[in-house]
Amino acid sequence: MYTTFSDENDKKIQEEQQKQKKNLSLLSYYQSTLRNAGMFTTLSLATLAAAHGYTVKRNPWGAYARYALTLLFLSLAIYVSFRLVQLREKHKESDDPLKNWKYFAIVLLVAQSIIFIAIVLSFIKRMIRKL
Repeated sequence: MYTTFSDENDKKIQEEQQKQKKNLSLLSYYQSTLRNAGMFTTLSLATLAAAHGYTVKRNPWGAYARYALTLLFLSLAIYVSFRLVQLREKHKESDDPLKNWKYFAIVLLVAQSIIFIAIVLSFIKRMIRKL
């Protein structure tokens, strides 16, 4: 027995497949961008460790450069996290493929803000008080 589909059913099936493909690509983009924000945060913490391990008395400009790199990496991470929050808000009204990832970018943004404050306090304690 042969089954034939009407044009409407074919269109509905194609639309559903395109919608699933779009949701999957959006989710993949979100997750890889979230990973990049984590990578920049990790680089920031690594350069902070390098700044702490550096001898300030020998060359203070080297320490300044390490703290500047730390803030640069963390600023990039905060920007990427902020854009992820905006992306989540943009797709909130639609089919919302990001519903399971609702709080990840917000929590990451809060953690990065705390790290930023810690870096500034560390810089003040280590560099300004030494002068």
